[in-house]
Amino acid sequence: MKKHIFFFFTFLFFTSFSFSQNYIVINQESKRINNHPFLMSRITYEIAAFRNSWENMKKREEEVNKAQAQLSIIKKVYNEVDSYPERIVDGWHIVMATDNYNYCSPAKVLIQDNQIIEFVISNWSKMSIPFHMLSPIENAKALITLDFNDNTDVLELYFINDLREPKVTEQPLRSGFVKFWSDIRNAHRIKLWLEGDYLENIPKRSKDEPECGEDGSITLELKPGFYTFKAAGKGRISWEGTFEIKEDTCLDFELNKDNRTR
Repeated sequence: MKKHIFFFFTFLFFTSFSFSQNYIVINQESKRINNHPFLMSRITYEIAAFRNSWENMKKREEEVNKAQAQLSIIKKVYNEVDSYPERIVDGWHIVMATDNYNYCSPAKVLIQDNQIIEFVISNWSKMSIPFHMLSPIENAKALITLDFNDNTDVLELYFINDLREPKVTEQPLRSGFVKFWSDIRNAHRIKLWLEGDYLENIPKRSKDEPECGEDGSITLELKPGFYTFKAAGKGRISWEGTFEIKEDTCLDFELNKDNRTR
C-alpha cells in the first residue's frame, strides 16, 4: 500500500513539474485579454453552482434539499442571538445568500460605511455580480436583488459570522493566466485540451516567446487553482501535465519537442 501511495505522488510530481513553469507578474488593469469560450463556460458553471440551477433535474433536486437543510440551520443560529451588531465594520465579509428555497450559498461582500459596495460569488473577483439594495443592513441582515443575465433573484443576506463579533475576511481571489505556445514547425496542428475540454489549435508557430495574450498563443484567464491539460500534435507527439494558476501572474507553457510526453 505504501509503495502505491509513493508511486502516485511521484507520478503526480513528475506530471506537474516536468515542464519548466515560468510565472510572469502582470498588471491586470493594463492587460486586456479577450474572454475565451472556456472562461465563459467556467463562469456559467460557477453561477450554476451558486444558484443550484443545474440542467440535471436529479442533481438540482439534491442540491435544493441540501440548501433547505442548511437554510434551516442558518435561521436557527440567527434567531437564537440575543442582540445584533448595530453596524457591519468596513472590509470584506462572508455572508450566506439565499432565495429561501432553491439555494443557500456563501458569498463575499465588501462593506463601506455599513453599505454593501460589492457582491462576489465563488471567492473569485471575476464573479462580481451586479446587484441592487432592497433594504439596508439591519440586525446583520440585508435584502438585495442580483442580476444573472436575464434573470433577477431576490436574496436575503445573513452576516452569520458577524453575529458575536466583527469578523472580516480576505478579499476574493484575483485571476491568473496561462499561455500556451510552440516553436515547432507544425505548431498549428497542435490541439489543446484543458480539464478534458477541447479548446482550439495553437494558432501558429512562434519562433520567439509571445507575450501573455499576444497573437500566436492561447492565453486563458482562470481562477487560481490546479488544472490539467493535454495537447496532441502531428503523428504521435503529445504533451500532458498539471499546473497551478496564481493570482496576477501569467504562466508560460512552451510546447516543444524537448518537453513532450511522447
